[in-house]
This record gives sequence, structure tokens and C-alpha cells, in this order.
Amino acid sequence: MSTKIKGVKNNLQLSMPGGSLVDWLGGLGAEDIGVDLGSSNVVIYIKNQGLVFPESSVVAVREKNGEFVASGTRAEEMEGRTPKGIYTIRPIKESAIVDYRATAHLLNSIINQSYLKRMFFHPRLIICVPVGITGVQRRALLEAAFTMGARKTVLIEQPIASLMGIGLDASHMEGAMIVDVGGGTTSVSVASVHGIVVSDYSRMAGMAMDQAIIARVREVYKVEIGRKAAELVKIALGARWHIDNRKRSTSVCGTSLVTGLPVKIEVTGKVAAEALTPVLEHIFRKVRSVLQKTPPALLADIRDHGIMITGGAGQLKGLDQMITNLTGIPAYVVEHPLYVNAIGAGTALGYMNDLRDSMQDLR
Repeated sequence: MSTKIKGVKNNLQLSMPGGSLVDWLGGLGAEDIGVDLGSSNVVIYIKNQGLVFPESSVVAVREKNGEFVASGTRAEEMEGRTPKGIYTIRPIKESAIVDYRATAHLLNSIINQSYLKRMFFHPRLIICVPVGITGVQRRALLEAAFTMGARKTVLIEQPIASLMGIGLDASHMEGAMIVDVGGGTTSVSVASVHGIVVSDYSRMAGMAMDQAIIARVREVYKVEIGRKAAELVKIALGARWHIDNRKRSTSVCGTSLVTGLPVKIEVTGKVAAEALTPVLEHIFRKVRSVLQKTPPALLADIRDHGIMITGGAGQLKGLDQMITNLTGIPAYVVEHPLYVNAIGAGTALGYMNDLRDSMQDLR
């Protein structure tokens, strides 16, 4: 076992030391895949191959017979413009599977787009899950994995996956704080060499930011914009106005609520920041609460290493500085924040034979 991830590996559920003969034989001919199932995107890491380009967590369904007609980014492009008889769904909401059949189809489709799919394809999976996942959510994940033909599935907590993906030497760290701002949820966790010490989560995250921008633009400009346009505003402007009060703007297209005609407007950084304020304040309360519950022995290490920000929405401009100002502890966005959980799951694939099969919980 390498020293590098000694601390985090100890927090995974192990099977027989060194893995059983049955597990070793079962791994022959199987592809080992790490999966980060997000409300916005699915990121996959294939052992000995690396990351597969992320796909949107969207599936298009034919209303008449429930047939899947598109998935991933192709299905997302159909949102709001689907032909009659077809609708789009997001089978993963707030980090929980709400439609395991659609989730299994989404995973299979992503794998099919790579060169992995074979006639007798039965992968072994490591799937990232939120801290405190419920029994119902856990079962839905495992049923989705079973539906896609997985021969073994291991569940790993997202903060542990993040630490492994970042590449920190957990065996020499007393405490690490991770703020994971995804599409459907934000999780705030403090981890040590012994596991997750304190954790909390919120449904205020990237998608809530998009909806807040849509509502604020409607209120200020009397224009209705779509989710993609709101996301463009979020990415371009973020919350930087709260940091420096500088004038910034970006243009988006929408429908005038006055005339009903298409219009192009300039959304200012001030309007974007005002829209995001309630969502960010909710996230900041979670950060403050977790810090207040963190044992004093871990705080010095957290201050030394800083607060690590991960997740796609964690890249929001100004977020790191605002968390630094709030806590007095340097906060920074890690490298490749959208992929870090999947990379961590990919790192854990090296110990697949040693890890307990969560599928046993379905029996």
C-alpha cells in the first residue's frame, strides 16, 4: 500500500486482506471504472485509460413507450426544444438517483461511446456517493449498477474521493476541509486520517444559482431567459461584484415579458451577484457551521492547508475569496475541480480486489 493514500484507503470497507480468490477471478476480463454521478454531469474514469469526457446527466424519453432516444450532452441540447412525444429527464437530482433505469441507460451510453463495450461486458465500479447517503438512495445506486450489468460495485464517500483525486498525503494530515459545490448539492466536510469527522450538505448549489439568476433577470429586466443562458451569466460574471464593485456585464438572449418578442440584454455583474447572494449565504452558513463543530486539534492543519473547493460550481468567480474573507482561512479552487472525485475513484480502482462489494447489501 502506498503511503500517499494510506489514510484514505483505511476508510473504505475492505474484504479479505489481499482480496479473495473469487474476487480475483471475478476481476479477470472485467473493466474497472470509477464513476462520479452528479446532478449536472457524469464523469467516468477508466483504469489504465484515464478520464472519459464528462456527459450531461440528461436522458430523452419517448412518451409513448418509454424508449430512450438520447442521453448525455445530446439529450441536454434537446431541453426546451423536444419534438412532440419526447421529453427530457434528469435521473439524478440533488446527488440522489430518482430513476435508476434511466441512470443505468445513461452510464451504458457513456461507456458505449468509448471503446470499452464488449459482448460480455460486466464492469467493476467504484461510485462516489455523498456523505450520509440514505439507505433508499444507496439501494437505488446499486440497482442502477446491477441493471447495467456490473459484477461488483464499491461505494466511496465523495470527500474521501476528493482527497485521493487531489493527491494529498492523507497519512501526514490531521485535518482537511473540502467544500464541494456541485450542480444539485453543496457538501462541506472535514476529513482526517481516520475518516470523515464533520460534514453537512445543502441543496443550494449550481442549479439553484441558475434559477436565482433566471428569477432576478425576470424581475430587473422583464425578460425570461433559459437555464443555459443563466449558466452563461453565472460563469461569466460570478459573484465578483461583491469583491471589488467593478462594472462588468455579459449579453444573453431571452424573451421579453412585455412584447413577447426575442431580445438581447446586457446583464450586469451587480445583478448577477445580487441574484447569487441568497444561495451563497446559505453555503457560507454551512461552512461556518462545520468549522464551529470541528475539533480544535484539526483546525491548525486546516489553516495550514487551506480550504479546498471542488465541484463544477466551485469555480464560481469570487467564491474562493468570499470564503477566505468569511473564515480567515485561505480558500482555493483545486486543480480540475470538476474531475477530482472521478480521479479519486480512479485511484481507488487500484485496490478493487481488496474492497467489499456493496452489491452484497442487495441480497
